[in-house]
Amino acid sequence: MKTDRLPITSGCGGCSRREMLQGLGAAAVGAVLVASCASNAGSNLAFAAGSSCGSGQCIDLTSTSNKDLTAAGGAMLLTMGSDTVMVIRSSDTAVIALSAICTHEGCSMDYNASQNRIDCPCHGSQFSTDGKVLTGPASRAVRVYTATLANNMITVT
Repeated sequence: MKTDRLPITSGCGGCSRREMLQGLGAAAVGAVLVASCASNAGSNLAFAAGSSCGSGQCIDLTSTSNKDLTAAGGAMLLTMGSDTVMVIRSSDTAVIALSAICTHEGCSMDYNASQNRIDCPCHGSQFSTDGKVLTGPASRAVRVYTATLANNMITVT
């Protein structure tokens, strides 16, 4: 069987139709793999509806969009400057705030309430709620923010 050469000389340098199709097939498989990895590379947490207040961000717990933070064990994300912050309702009277971005590869993380830890879905790093690394590959702690709860308002600075 004779294989015809494509008249196109740029890109593949006159490769056969079969070589061109094999290359396109490999590129398609690569694109699917990249897309499937990217879809699992972030947090499943919702973003809180926050607003600027003083030098930080405030989250109004009377707003239905922030309902995940009304009970202990709840967690949501909040944008603060160039960081994504995870706000965790640690008890009926206390909240915790720390960077939701893993120090290993920059993936957005999730809160595991049953284990009381922060889990990175990308490479398996785990952090305590005080920001320290529990399990690598991350080797640096995440930034911890000051968070207070008063009168149905969480303030993160």
